[in-house]
Order: sequence, then structure tokens, then C-alpha cells
Amino acid sequence: MLTSKEVKQLIWEKADNVASKLDLEIFDILIKGSNKNKILEIVIDKAGGYVSIGDCERFSKAFDPWLDEIDPFDKSYELVVSSPGLDRKLRGKADYERFKGKLAKFILKGKEKKHSVVIGYIDDILEDQIKITEKDSGKLLNIDLNEIDKANLEIEL
Repeated sequence: MLTSKEVKQLIWEKADNVASKLDLEIFDILIKGSNKNKILEIVIDKAGGYVSIGDCERFSKAFDPWLDEIDPFDKSYELVVSSPGLDRKLRGKADYERFKGKLAKFILKGKEKKHSVVIGYIDDILEDQIKITEKDSGKLLNIDLNEIDKANLEIEL
């Protein structure tokens, strides 16, 4: 019997293989719920844009037969395929680069900072800093990448 970590790794490897054939990427894999009601959520992404419902359907149809074959969980489970969403997590330089010009929220480490939360437009990404134009003030801020605890896109209305 595989450990939950091994199951997740096995699922990730196969999901990544299926996703690449469909010009998609795996953003995250979550295993939620109780032993009786497991939910396997696979979050897919698309490098050149946003994930559509059609992308989720295509991935699910291509991946589901393999899941049925290996039957990774003791009890029944539900497969959910989703996108990272409009307020997606930003996970480092590659994401900051990809979403340059977009509005994002940054939660900074440490309480000594004047701004523990910064909301602004991603202007530029340097070797170890990100330049952000603060949404409300228009002020240009330089933030060290290692000071960022969490970041995500903000929905602009």
C-alpha cells in the first residue's frame, strides 16, 4: 500500500504527463475530505492564457481512465479539475514575470515593515526585487523577493 505522499507523487507525475500533451500545466494537486469521501482536486494552468471549462473537461477525460486503472484510494473519491482562478496564487519570479502589468496583493514577512500588505501593479522583476506601483497612491515600491510571504492576483472591476 502506498503512502499518501507516494500517491500524490504518482498522481502528479501522470497528471503532468497528460497535461503536457494537452498544452496545459499542473498548478497544484489537493487531496481533501475524509477517508469515506475523498476529493482529488487537480488544478491545471495554461502558459499562454487562462484555463477554460473546455480545458478542464479535456484534461478530466484524458486523465480519468488512468485513475480508474490504478484506483489510488481505498474508498470512492471524486475527481475535480479546476483552474487557479482569477485571484490565483503567484509563486515566484516566473509568475511575477508572466503577470507583469496586472494588479496583485503581496503579504510581506515581518511586522517591522511599514506595509505588511501591498496591493499594486507588477512593473518589473529584477534579480532579487520586484517593482510595484501601489494601487492607491501610485507610489513606486521596490520589494525584496525574499520579503514576500504570499502573493496573489487581485480581481479588478
